[in-house]
Amino acid sequence: MPGTASPAWPEGVIGRYVTVGGATVDITSGATPHWHCTACPGTSRGAYTGPFGNPFTLAEIHEQAQAHAEKCRSLARPTA
Repeated sequence: MPGTASPAWPEGVIGRYVTVGGATVDITSGATPHWHCTACPGTSRGAYTGPFGNPFTLAEIHEQAQAHAEKCRSLARPTA
């Protein structure tokens, strides 16, 4: 929609996907990039617990986040 501004992304978020339920799946960067859903417990953290950090590339993190967003029906948490 023209003229519709989206809210600012939280600090550290480098990518964002909108879920079916209207929440977001946020991707954060850093030593171990990961995604997490803002409406449900979905996350890429904990998928690997070995000594070498995150086994996923940033491209794979984006693919996982988008796949989660396409099926998650959890509603976004109210802000008030």
